[in-house]
Amino acid sequence: MKNIVNENGKYIWEYEVDMHKNRNIFVLVVKILTVIFAFILVTIPVIALISGSFSWDSLWFFMKIAIPIFLFVYLIGYLAYELYAYSLGGVYHARFEMDEEGINHIPMQQEQAVSRNVGLLSILVGFLTRNLGNVGSGVYMATMENIYSKFSHVTSVKTDRRHDLINVNYATLNNQIYAHKEDYDFVFSYIAAHCPKATIVDRPESGDL
Repeated sequence: MKNIVNENGKYIWEYEVDMHKNRNIFVLVVKILTVIFAFILVTIPVIALISGSFSWDSLWFFMKIAIPIFLFVYLIGYLAYELYAYSLGGVYHARFEMDEEGINHIPMQQEQAVSRNVGLLSILVGFLTRNLGNVGSGVYMATMENIYSKFSHVTSVKTDRRHDLINVNYATLNNQIYAHKEDYDFVFSYIAAHCPKATIVDRPESGDL
């Protein structure tokens, strides 16, 4: 446990995510935009069909306008992410505290303001996709200063070794736990051993997405 301190049975460590190499937040933004665009692309033709005003020519005209706009918004999203990463010095910094009862994910002060904004986006995509996990995580990120997972309530634990990430999930909450490679197996094994109701999925690094 090279980077972990044991204080009276509580394991504490900090982790810095390189936002240029690990783009989980940007991937979330892309997913949100894609869901919104797909919803628009499906809804407008359906409304036109129901109202009796649908035609292939009008659909083609709509697509010629919509697709360039969507691509432009993706570009703006990418630039916004880069600006966000720059504002944090390219690093997301978090502290983790773990004991036999659960694990706490605590963003540093500067990251908390950004987490609230990302949380609001996560709530939006959660409602649009009917994903309660995204809704729950979004509420926590938007309103809380930390995300706490009680082990007895955890339903699944999934590894993402390529990104030093362990996903600790409730039905309505996804908690992303980061650990350094030299400490990763210890943190994962500890979490897995203390989550009696959880489905454990340990994927090899080569199979991570």
